[in-house]
Amino acid sequence: MRSFILIFFFVSLAGCASAAEPIRFLSYNIHAGVGSDKVLNLERIADVIKESKADIVALQEVDKLTSRSGKRDLAHELSELTGMEAIFGAAMKYGGGHYGNAFLIRKNSGWLITSHKTHAIPAPNEKEPRCLLEIQLTSEHTTMRALTVFSTHWCNSEETNRVASAKFTNELVSKQKGTFILIGDLNATPQSPPLKALLDMGWDNPADKETPTVPVSSPKRQIDYVLIRTDEKWKAAEIKTLNRPEASDHLPLITVIEFP
Repeated sequence: MRSFILIFFFVSLAGCASAAEPIRFLSYNIHAGVGSDKVLNLERIADVIKESKADIVALQEVDKLTSRSGKRDLAHELSELTGMEAIFGAAMKYGGGHYGNAFLIRKNSGWLITSHKTHAIPAPNEKEPRCLLEIQLTSEHTTMRALTVFSTHWCNSEETNRVASAKFTNELVSKQKGTFILIGDLNATPQSPPLKALLDMGWDNPADKETPTVPVSSPKRQIDYVLIRTDEKWKAAEIKTLNRPEASDHLPLITVIEFP
């Protein structure tokens, strides 16, 4: 009987050690909260985010106190509507306020933000300033080294600027160790030079096929991504869009990554 208990104990430990640690990411360009009906409706955006059940949400096209959004702080309001913790990073001054990227972190996800910073992306031909919003995360539920996540939105006109953004991103992480997740609207298709530049630099696209995110009425192209760069073992458990074309001009992209 004692031997049986010991065997059961060690088998249980082995099972725990091999259990996957899933992290649910969401990439969402919210179009400043304006949907296909041209109405700014943050409750609708919040419903999409809650439907995604994401642990870590990266948002693009986020207004803070701009005139076009009625001087509202969109990240803060979405934080209150979803019950998540918000971090905003300004890419540029706009309309008496700021415009940029944001994160929402589910409070009971086990992930805690230890630091955050905003990196301006240098691009010589860029008319609209771009940035990388970086957050450092730790968790008591995993032995994984530091998790660094970026939310970004790249140039929609000049491919040379997107390639420059890819190069800057790689240079930023090349001297660091750990696991990196790049999330956002890269304005580039999977076969394009900017994506090839990222993959050549050590990033992986978890998807084995294209997952179209635009246009929302009839999605044909993928320009929104969750990319990973790590020495850890991982696998993609789920990749899909949510069919919510009324809320924004991009479909939200869910990516679930499991770390053993």
